[in-house]
Amino acid sequence: MKYYRVCMAVFVLSVMFWPLANAEELSAYQIAKKSEDLMNQARDTQAEMSMTLVNKKGDTRQRKLMSYGKNYDNGAQKALIVFESPADVKGTSFLSWSSPDKDEDEQWLYLPALQRVRQISTGGKGESFMGTEFTFYDMGNRNLEDENFTLLKEEEIEGEMCYVIEAVPKEMKYYSKVITWIRKDSSMPLKMDFYDKKGKYLKQSMFSSIQTIKGIRTPTHIEMHNVQNDRKTIIELSNIQYDTGLNDDIFTQRYMKRGK
Repeated sequence: MKYYRVCMAVFVLSVMFWPLANAEELSAYQIAKKSEDLMNQARDTQAEMSMTLVNKKGDTRQRKLMSYGKNYDNGAQKALIVFESPADVKGTSFLSWSSPDKDEDEQWLYLPALQRVRQISTGGKGESFMGTEFTFYDMGNRNLEDENFTLLKEEEIEGEMCYVIEAVPKEMKYYSKVITWIRKDSSMPLKMDFYDKKGKYLKQSMFSSIQTIKGIRTPTHIEMHNVQNDRKTIIELSNIQYDTGLNDDIFTQRYMKRGK
């Protein structure tokens, strides 16, 4: 299920307004698929990211990043995130490749202190991404065909009518289920609830501060709240650019080491 996950550049940067038909005319899978398809409108994206990590006491840490994403005609996607500050993470970069003919994403993390690129194993994808409430798995893409979808209901949230879609993996690896509130008028996500392997409520992501950029409606505020440890990760996107003709060389391990 590719929709609404960060690789943040790909996950949020390409959501376009697209009215949906009546719920009676669409299955849960069709609603999810139409929502996912909106992710692929732009050929490429880049944006500045401000990331705030909030612990349960309310203390915060700030990070600045650059994100890049690119979609390909064959359905493949590539994304790169580069940390620019503070000093303890500066130069760290994360690269993700997804392909329709592969079961899982290929992911790599470059740590300047070690001066080497480490590939993220399948077993490591459930771990926290750089101390955030996102996992490495969240930073990649899932295949819709690996999920069973159910339309639970329609519900009004914050004045917006939403389809409430439950996705249960056919083979559980990371989450037992994910419930998504999809705005009926635009097909964009409003929030997602994640449940851990034991079926317990784990965390919630929220998508807000919608902007229209080159005709593309884009949530620029993403907040992930882990209810089990009461920590949050907040992402603000700015200077978002679409279809600038990003070079394929950006999405390579060699570029990861350069960082710019």
